[in-house]
Amino acid sequence: MLRTVTFVCLVLCWALAAADPRERLDRFAAGLDSLSGTFHQVIFDEDGFIVEESHGTLKFMAPDRFRWDYAEPFPQQLVADGERLWHFDESLDQVTVRDQPDAAESPLLVLTRPELLDRFYRIEASGRDDELHFAPRDEGGDFERASLRFENDTPVLLLLVDRLVGQTTRLELSDIRRNPELDPADFRFEPPPGVDVLEGY
Repeated sequence: MLRTVTFVCLVLCWALAAADPRERLDRFAAGLDSLSGTFHQVIFDEDGFIVEESHGTLKFMAPDRFRWDYAEPFPQQLVADGERLWHFDESLDQVTVRDQPDAAESPLLVLTRPELLDRFYRIEASGRDDELHFAPRDEGGDFERASLRFENDTPVLLLLVDRLVGQTTRLELSDIRRNPELDPADFRFEPPPGVDVLEGY
């Protein structure tokens, strides 16, 4: 889950009609300071069977802070404060923390900064005007390819194919608000008293 969320921090477009999905993405990123919404995440194994399903809320604040709150089936929080990435698993009463990955390792963060998309990813033809396909230039990364789909000029679906285990993550976005007023405190994390904190995971 931690790697998936690192892959997957925001994608939403505020655009007028645009035939090119890359144009939609550029319009989305222009002037994007913050974002909030809900997500429904489903992970499929290589045979297409569901191995994990969850939903919750997400928040993003430029340039690189994000927060995911998983409500079900197991309450969890993932908070990136710009320097470190915190993962609090309430059921295990445990926090793991590590350095926040670079934007190159996170497609969703890169998608909020399209200038990095060309640097770290290859854009591939999709044959559709509502879908953008891309793959990392570094073939040693954790995922093999990804696609971003638009609906009514708004990104609503991100698919990620894991290189290592062949799983596919389907992330549906909804109730998206562009540039809402967010509290910076939402992107700071203090481990609750008494929980185990594991460094470097």
